[in-house]
Amino acid sequence: MHILHFRDDPNFKQLYAKYEKKLELEAEVKAAKAELKKAQSLLQLDELKCRKRVLRRLQYCDESDVITRKGRVACEISAADELLLTEMLFGGQFSQLTPEQMAALLSCFVFEEKANVTKVAEELSGILRVMQDYARRIAKITKESKLDIDEDKYVESFKPHMMDVVHDWCSGATFADILKKTEIFEGSIIRCLRRSEELLREMVNASKALGSTDIEENFERARVKLKRDIVFTASLYL
Repeated sequence: MHILHFRDDPNFKQLYAKYEKKLELEAEVKAAKAELKKAQSLLQLDELKCRKRVLRRLQYCDESDVITRKGRVACEISAADELLLTEMLFGGQFSQLTPEQMAALLSCFVFEEKANVTKVAEELSGILRVMQDYARRIAKITKESKLDIDEDKYVESFKPHMMDVVHDWCSGATFADILKKTEIFEGSIIRCLRRSEELLREMVNASKALGSTDIEENFERARVKLKRDIVFTASLYL
């Protein structure tokens, strides 16, 4: 009865036309979403191919996509940029560093806070430049492999602001001492030190996978020097 009554409505044809238009638009939206999903899948597939090209260029896998020894070493690292760290590891860049310098360098990979740019101590500036050169090489290969990357932004993502602080801390400075030398907030310092310790543990494992006992032991020494005092007190809430 209600349907018959509705059909007698003088606006029925107009309303029904709008309803049909609504169904038509919904069908178009559904089709557009399906096309978008298909396009996204193709883009992801293209990106995957490009990423595999990067890994092949850097010899993390072979032409058959089989993981190489270098790739297995990289798999030990997840707390920071595994490609850059593995490239430096295989390039022998950690072999001449002291434990304090190792820890200082790794702070660049885990410090994410905004801070004023400070001049890095001379004994750390050399290895910082080496790391930046490696980062530029990776960015160049990534770009050549048709992946979108801003070389400068990539290099600048590794922040040296905590290098001196971490070096001093691993050399035995007190927390009060390092607070006097930096404007970085206490919480940010503690977070960076804790994340550096986590990364050092992974670098110990990566060095072990590489088969380099000397570097493995040096990373462990750096970890022990870093993990001390109030910074690693269990009751500290961050």
